[in-house]
Amino acid sequence: MIQFRHAESEEETQASREVIIRRPPITAAELRAAYRGGRRQFHRVCLDGAHLAGVNLTGASFFGASLRGMDLSEARLTNVQFKGADLTGACLSGAIINGSDLIGTDFTRADLRKTDFTGASLNSAIFNFADLTAASFGNAALTEANFLNTKLRGARLGATYLTDLDVAAFCDAPNVKHFSPSFIDSRTVMKSYMHPKLKLFLIDCGVPQIFAEYMIDCARALGEPLMKSLMQSTFISYGGPDETFARKVYGALRAHNVVTFFFPEAARVGERINNEVFRRIQEHDRVLLVCSRESLNRDGVINEIQETLDREARHGGATYLLPVMLDDYVLTGWSETHPRLAERIGRPVIADFRKAKGGKGAFESAMSRVIDALKKNRPTSENSGSS
Repeated sequence: MIQFRHAESEEETQASREVIIRRPPITAAELRAAYRGGRRQFHRVCLDGAHLAGVNLTGASFFGASLRGMDLSEARLTNVQFKGADLTGACLSGAIINGSDLIGTDFTRADLRKTDFTGASLNSAIFNFADLTAASFGNAALTEANFLNTKLRGARLGATYLTDLDVAAFCDAPNVKHFSPSFIDSRTVMKSYMHPKLKLFLIDCGVPQIFAEYMIDCARALGEPLMKSLMQSTFISYGGPDETFARKVYGALRAHNVVTFFFPEAARVGERINNEVFRRIQEHDRVLLVCSRESLNRDGVINEIQETLDREARHGGATYLLPVMLDDYVLTGWSETHPRLAERIGRPVIADFRKAKGGKGAFESAMSRVIDALKKNRPTSENSGSS
């Protein structure tokens, strides 16, 4: 009897293993068992939050799978297919994902530090808000990949296909390492030409300096008229203490393809400051005025306000100023020192950024109103059909 029960137990265990191999795994243990049993296709499985650190899943396929928050740190994932998979918030730090199909994979907010993407197909992959510190992209294809607010410090490039994508995140990242020339096409330059560090990035990628200069010039000649036809160009006026905020606004405007003059990035070397500022104010559609106690009492800002108001007067009362306030000073205290200017600035609707320091959402909400104000041919009740 004892032997019979033992045999029955083994049969039940084997049957259980076969069931695991046949049906979609729902736990990390079941996935390991199915993989050991020879199964490689795990299409559209849901393993959100599974812990598989250090696992070897070479050759497996997770097409369209939901793997949100999964722990695959230090995993070996060579020739694995994650095409169309959702790896939002997953941890793949130190993982080896070389030669893999990652087309359209969503890595939003994923931990990808020191991840090896050598030879991977990452076309249309989403890396928004992900941490790719020291990640390797040697011989990887990044066509139309998305890198919004992505950390790329120390990322490694070499024979990388950077085609039809905005490389602004790479331009901003410190200590990016280039081990051999990479491939960059005209579409990438068109999407990235507004970034002040693009030329240096192109050169680091192996583009000859003269080619880099003329590619950017050509992109600007082709792109700026189109951008100006959609969005009003903008001059940012601010005082030195508010430069951090002004730079944040500049980044948001650039992300919306607004042609923007931000002095530290766009001023021409060798030009007299007063001449440069005057000329730029005249050639831009709007002057975004940062209103705070720190900025509004600066002589340079006062001069820029006066130049803009004079321009409005010359053009029959046109509105060029677009005030944004960081505190209450423009509505209260400023009138004591500059009553005439305070009265003029207080007339238009002022974009309110007083809560913007409270978090990213507050800043983006306020910024959306600024972007809307800069759009040309905005819908009205007359042409939108509303009553």
